[in-house]
Order: sequence, then C-alpha cells, then structure tokens
Amino acid sequence: MPARPPLNMANIAIMKQKQRSFLTGLANVHISRGSPLPPILTGVPYPPNYDPETSPWKTVECANDIGAFRLAGKDVDLLKLWGIVLQLGGSQKITQQNAWSQLLPQFDLPEFLPAPVPNGQRSIATILAYYYNAIIQPFEEFYRRNVQETNRKAMMTAGRLQGAPAVPNSTPSMLHQSPGAALPGAASQLPGPVNSMMGLLNQSVSGNQNVSTSIHGSPSAPASHPLPQSPHPQQTVSNASISGSHGFSDSLSGHSLAPPLSGGNMGHLPNSALNEHHEQDVPGMKRRFESEEVDGKRVKLKTGGTESPDLPAMSASVDRRLPTNHTASIPPSVSSRSRSQFLRTKIEYIPLAREVDTFGGRNLDVMEEEYQRAHRRPMRDINEWGTVDIEALTMSIRSRLTAELSYALTTLTLLSTMKGPTPGSGFPIAQCTDLLEEMLDLLEDEAFDGVGDTSQHHLTEDTHIPRHRELVTFALETESLPFAGINTEQGLRTTVHGPRHRSGNIILAVTNIIRNLSVIPDNVQFMARHNRTLELVLRVCGVVFPQDGPPRPTSPALTIADVINVRKDVLHTLSNLSPVISFSQSSSPSDSTIRISTRIFELVASVLVEPAHAISPMQMLKLSGVPIQNCRPPSLPDIALDVFTRVAHMDHNRHVFSANIPQQWLWRLLETLVHRLPVSDPDFAFLSRESWLSYLEKATMAIYAIAFLSPPELKKRIKSDRSLHFSQIMLRMAQRFSATNAVPEARQWFVSTARRAIEAMKAVDSGEDAFDTSQSTQPTLAFGMGFGETGEKSVEKGTGMLGGRRDAAWELLMQRDLDQTMFAELESLMRVE
Repeated sequence: MPARPPLNMANIAIMKQKQRSFLTGLANVHISRGSPLPPILTGVPYPPNYDPETSPWKTVECANDIGAFRLAGKDVDLLKLWGIVLQLGGSQKITQQNAWSQLLPQFDLPEFLPAPVPNGQRSIATILAYYYNAIIQPFEEFYRRNVQETNRKAMMTAGRLQGAPAVPNSTPSMLHQSPGAALPGAASQLPGPVNSMMGLLNQSVSGNQNVSTSIHGSPSAPASHPLPQSPHPQQTVSNASISGSHGFSDSLSGHSLAPPLSGGNMGHLPNSALNEHHEQDVPGMKRRFESEEVDGKRVKLKTGGTESPDLPAMSASVDRRLPTNHTASIPPSVSSRSRSQFLRTKIEYIPLAREVDTFGGRNLDVMEEEYQRAHRRPMRDINEWGTVDIEALTMSIRSRLTAELSYALTTLTLLSTMKGPTPGSGFPIAQCTDLLEEMLDLLEDEAFDGVGDTSQHHLTEDTHIPRHRELVTFALETESLPFAGINTEQGLRTTVHGPRHRSGNIILAVTNIIRNLSVIPDNVQFMARHNRTLELVLRVCGVVFPQDGPPRPTSPALTIADVINVRKDVLHTLSNLSPVISFSQSSSPSDSTIRISTRIFELVASVLVEPAHAISPMQMLKLSGVPIQNCRPPSLPDIALDVFTRVAHMDHNRHVFSANIPQQWLWRLLETLVHRLPVSDPDFAFLSRESWLSYLEKATMAIYAIAFLSPPELKKRIKSDRSLHFSQIMLRMAQRFSATNAVPEARQWFVSTARRAIEAMKAVDSGEDAFDTSQSTQPTLAFGMGFGETGEKSVEKGTGMLGGRRDAAWELLMQRDLDQTMFAELESLMRVE
C-alpha cells in the first residue's frame, strides 16, 4: 500500500509528458502548414506567424486546460480524441461507417446542440468530425505516412540482411510493432517533437476504457486479423549448420542482430547467390507490400489448422550459412516449421453496407428532399408542348373510344397545368368552347348516363346536409371491412361495357382539368359566367341520404371515396371563381340560379358545420398536438370560408341566399362560426401569425354576411339566445383587434376585422329585413356601410345590444383612430331606452 501513491504520481507525470509531446508535435505540423494553432490550445508559446485577429482558429472555444477545446459545454481532450479515433481504425474508416456518433459518450456529449450554429448545423457528431478533420487530421496523415515509410525501409533492410525469401513473411511483424521501435532513420523525418510521439500509441488513452480495439502502427491492420502467409516456399542453402526460426519481432530491435544461439559457427554465403536471390524476389515483395496497403475493402481472414494463433506466422525452419560478420537471433520459444508446408487461408470479403434510416421501407429524408425539389421546379411553359390540334382533341373526346379518351384527357391535363407566355395566361379555354362543351358532355354522360337534373332543388328545414367528416369516416369503415375489395358496391368497375375505363376515373380526370383551368386568371371570368360548368360540377358532388340505408353519391358512377375527392376539387374551383360569381339580379331567380346557390351553400355548410373544427384556436392546437409554430388553421374549412365570404359579398347574391336557404341552416352555420372565434387570451396570441389572422377575418366576414341576410325572426333569435353569447364574443373581438400594437401597415387588417364585428352586431340589433324596401326609399345597405351612412335621421327605439355593457363600449369609443362610421354604430348599440 505505501508504494501505490508514488506509482500513481509517476503515471500522471508520464501522461502529462506524453500530452506535452503530442501537443508540441501537433503544433509543429500546423506551423509547417502555415496555420499555427492558438497557444492556449497547444501550450506552445509564441508560434511563428500567429495573429489572433486573423487566425482561422479564432472561433474555436478553448478549454481552461491546455490541449482541449469546448463543445456543447464539455471539454474535448485532443490526445484522447486522437487515440480513440486511431483505435477505431482512423478518421477515414469512421467517416465511411458514419460512426462519429459512437465517440460522443466518451466525452459525455449530447447528440444535438440546443440551438443551431450560424451555418444551421445542430448535430454534435458532425461538428466533432469537423473539429477533428481541421485540427488532428493533418497530424494523422503525417503520422500514417511516416509509419508506412518506416515499414517499407525496414522490410527493404530486412530483405538485404536475411535474404529475399524472408521479406514477405516479415511484413506482419513490422506492421504490428510499436511505432516507437521504428528505424531511427525514418523517425528523424518527423518535425521536432513529433518523434517522441511514436511510442505513445502503445499506451491506453486516459479515460478511454470503453474502446476495446488496440492501437497499432497501422490502423487498418488490427492484431486480431493476422495477415496471410506467403504462398512461396522458402529456399534452403546446402551445407547449412543452423536450424531455427526467424522473425522480425526480434531482429529489428535496435536495428541490429542478436548473438547466435549456442555460439554456433556461421559460414559464409556466396555474395552472388545472395544478390541473385534478392533481385529475383524484390518485385514480388513490392507487390505484396502494395497490396497490403490497399484500404478500399475490409478483409476478414480465417486460418485453418490447429496451430496456435500466438505463434509467429512468419517463422520457419532454416538451414543456411550466413556471412561471418552477421549474426542472427533465433528465439528458443518459437517452434520450428517446415518451409514447404502451407497454411490454409480463407479470405472472406464483407461488402460495405450503406446505412439508411427508413420508416416502413421508405426513406423520409429522400422523399422530403424530392418534395422540396419539386416545389422549386418552375412551371413549364405551354409553348414547350408544341402545336396541339384542338379539333383533334375535341373529336377524340367525342368518339368515346378508350384509347382516344386516354390521349385527350392526358393531353388536356398537361395543358391545363402549363403557364402561358405572359403573366396570368395559360390554356385559353374561352377560345375553345367546343372542347369545353365536349368535356361537360362527357362528364354528364359518365356521371348520370343521360338522366337530367331536377327542375328545382330546394333545401328544407329537415334536409340532412352530409358533413365532410361523416363521409370520410363512412368511407374508411367501409373499406376496412373484411373482403371489402371483392364486394360489389356503387361506382366500382363492371364488365358490362367491356374493357374500358371506370366511369369514376373519367369523372375525376374531368373535374381535375376544370380545377386546373380555373387557376388561370384569364379563364376566371369566362368560367364563372358559364352556368353549365358550375351547375354540372356542383351536381356531381352531391350526396343523398336514403331513409333505409347509408349515404350514397348522387352519381351512380362514383363511390364515397370518389365523391370526397370530387367535392375537394369543386371547392377549390369555387375558391378560384368566387370573386366573380354573380347570381341573377331579377326579383324571381331562375331554377338554374336556385340550384347553383343552394348547392354552393350545401357544399360550404358540409365543411363548416363540423363540430370537431368549430372550436377556438387554442383548443384546436391542443387537439392537433403539434407545436404552436407549426399549427395552422384547417385547410378545408379555410377554403370553405373563403368561398362563402366571396360569394356572399354582393347584395344580390345575399338576397338569393336569404330567399332559398332555410333559417335552421343559417342558424347552424352562424353558431359554428361564432364558436371558431377567439375567446381567451391564449386564443388571441394566434393573431401574430398571418394564416390565423386571415382565418379569423374570414370567419368574422362570414358572420357579418349571415347577420345581414338573416330574416327578422332569425335576428331576434341571435340577439336573445343566451347560450350563443353573440354580443359578448363580438365585443371582445372588436376590443382586442382595435387595441392591437401592430405596425401601422398591418394595423389596418386588425381594424377592418373589428369594424366587421361591430357591423355584424348592428345588423342583428336592427332586427329588420335588409331586403324589404317597402318601408323605406333608402337604398339597401351595401357591404361596409353602417348606421347613419346613408343619411337616415330616424330615431331608434329600444335598448341596444351593448346597452348593458356601456363601460366596455365606452373604452372602445375612446380609441383615437376610430372612424366616424364605427363611432355612430357603437353609439347606436349603446343606447338605453
């Protein structure tokens, strides 16, 4: 026990000395490269040409102790890092196997940085590999070249001393010897103190007890895999009197030969025979040395036989006479072996495997890169397609032949996605009316097989409007049943008409083409005024609910899954055409106008009255489970809100909705829209995101449109229903949106939403029919016009909607940028009888 402390202190002193030698050699390598390392990192004071202001290493965070840098708040010792990398086979092998992450536990490093570095990198393994390649990789390359040169010179010297046949068999011993035992002549090539580092690799790196691979002079040749025996038999010299075994492990120590065994006499070997034999085997020796240095493949060797693996593979029995001025040392512990006996060697090549992180056999990273690349790909120009015969496409659709339909629909799909030579232009469907009519005829024939539409399509209080989520759930349950693929149901392929396309696929292709054409701005005006297009696509997306069965599409050629996709395409088409959709302004609208208006409202209501989406923004965030920075409004309800607010923007369109939509459906739609508005402070935190601000503005605009077109009975119900909390929610909306601290450029967006909330309360508070002109000669209130804007001076009676909340209303009236219209409407809402 008393002797242990001195040993520990001695080990610490030895490791400190080795660390200083390593850091000095590392510093000298970088000085020779013209990029000296910082003195605080290597401990070498005043390196030449080092300027801390212009040094490329000024961004490296050095640790408090010399020889280490800091990464992710942990100290990384350079000597320990170099030793671990060499034990694992070198940096090149670690990079090929993507194994840098295996080094992180050795330094107690995390996998990722808490925040990305300026270049966006967060992986600690990647940053550690970058530090190693920048700081230690030049030293590793210099060290590897020096060891290889030392081995080469040692083999050449051994071949000249012992004879050519022994040179190939001596290579493994040379590669497995300590680097400190290299020839003095070769070691002198290292700059400065690097020479002292050649003996460092035989020691274990301090603190690295988890790495089991031993460090040798050649990282690519581990000791557990002995090199193969040379297939050439060793030649013997006659009249030899010495029998023993030779190896490089003893003959190269100090680059001198040990005294002969038993004092045996050595004869002289003729110089001519020695030189001839050496010249014959030198090319073979060079080829074997070059083949052993190849690091392109990993070789796993299996040696047959019962020989002990600890015996030197290169030893053999030799009877020869050496010159008198040279002696040889024959270790007594090595058993003799006949030179003519071969070792059975099996070489097994293990191919390198590319490691891929897959999920269910799919590489999500590659798919994400391809998706991003597709988004960056510019839209192709329509002129790249060449000359297309529109008459030929029309005739192909008219023929109804399978091959012709495939050609025509494929060509039209590609043409509809291309842009024209000028901004906003594309395929001009307005100039191809015959082609459009043929497509609509094809859609009608495939969807309804010649059956005409109903003369009138009216909604009633008892009409069941299918919800979008309800249809999706039904389709999922139907297709999840056992033997669902062989069941016969509506819209599936039949063999009645022979081998032809399924009618549902043709319908999906035509609706997709119409959706693509509606994206082009030049086609919007024409398609919005083409009543047959709107009427037919809205008819195709219809769903009926029989009293004795599940829901089914109006078209017998479609399945529930097909009609869900058709409804999405039609909703996107209406979103593109809604700014210019205008119903007839006559007092008695036509049947076509009634069908179009009721089906638009039915499609929009099927998406918006879904209870799962009729919640506040914070509740939607909790249900989705995604981070707040990635949480967006539901896409389909957002599109439905956009369609309704744009179509109901004009007064005559509101008049048509008011005359044909039952009050019960107006109430259900208004109720779900009010439930979507923000209520608590966390809900209003979403207003800082543009997508949520647009979503809430559309919801407020839709509430205003319903409040405007509602009949007086429905307005009284909205005002008196306590469970709806209409006045409280709308007043809070107006307060929070008008009191925002946004920049002046963005403040107008918030103020416009607050103005719509006040106008919606004013429209409900009036309780009058906005389209009844028998009592007044004043024009109907247009969108954005409030109380007192048309010059009406009549005195209002009764208590206003905000009569019981005058304090909150007064705070709103005190806003400095409140315009005259909002002030007059708030004053009217605050009246008390």
